[in-house]
Amino acid sequence: MKIIITAVLFFFLCLYVQANTYFRAEQTGIPIITSNSVVANLNLSYFQSGHSKLFVRSADGFIVNNENPAVKIPVNNLYILCDGQSYQISDKGWHMFFSDPGEGAGVLNKNVNLRLENIGELPSGMYSVLLKFMNRDGNMRDYEGEYMFSFSVEEKQTISSFSGEPLIRVGDDDIFNSYSTVKNQNDIRLDLSSNTKWKLCLDTSNIGKLDGEYYFYIKNVNGSVVDYEHNRTRILPNRRYFLARGTGTIDGIESGNGIPTNLIIEYSFRNPDSKSYIKEGVRQNPFTYIIEKE
Repeated sequence: MKIIITAVLFFFLCLYVQANTYFRAEQTGIPIITSNSVVANLNLSYFQSGHSKLFVRSADGFIVNNENPAVKIPVNNLYILCDGQSYQISDKGWHMFFSDPGEGAGVLNKNVNLRLENIGELPSGMYSVLLKFMNRDGNMRDYEGEYMFSFSVEEKQTISSFSGEPLIRVGDDDIFNSYSTVKNQNDIRLDLSSNTKWKLCLDTSNIGKLDGEYYFYIKNVNGSVVDYEHNRTRILPNRRYFLARGTGTIDGIESGNGIPTNLIIEYSFRNPDSKSYIKEGVRQNPFTYIIEKE
């Protein structure tokens, strides 16, 4: 008889301990990041005794970039989606997002989504915020658990140009005019985008022998450029030339947060030999531009 009573007491003690300690939130899969949202799937495991009410709150008012804490996303942009309904998450207090009037006791599972909305292109880095969950049973007992919501934004750099390749037209007046400089007819504009610090280079490994001296000169820069090549620089094959460097072109976390950043490059040609002439015609070389993380 004592053995039976002891076993019963042990059973109820296990239920009591489990009910007062058990609430687990686990991520399933990898967060999906788009140009204006981040979505993560969660599985909530909790102990139910009688009916349950599930609550959530944030431990902080911002989702912070761990590599650059100055970059913050208001946690009010974060929502929990449960059974087709969306609930805003706040650091101001608990918010109920699910109620189960069921009876009985046991461990239950609930699948929900976290959705970060109204964001634009984000600076690179790992973002995180601590979320707190709570289950309140029919006897007003609270069982809590924690989950660190985090996601990583990869480095991303792009170059675009609407000017084509450098085009230099050598005319009749230029072929015997040694040491005169013939400039390109179309200045090259490069538009840059980067969510981290960047460096831009000119690669000449894909050009062959040049029939004269070619130069580049950066005429103007805009946006997030912090340094660039100020001198008129001669171009030789199989080299990599520094053009510019800068900070990220992503300013803030809202949509449309890009800083327009570009360079205007002038290319030129000259005949260095006073005893020879050069052929008239068009000089057009396929230079390669490389942008990378600084």
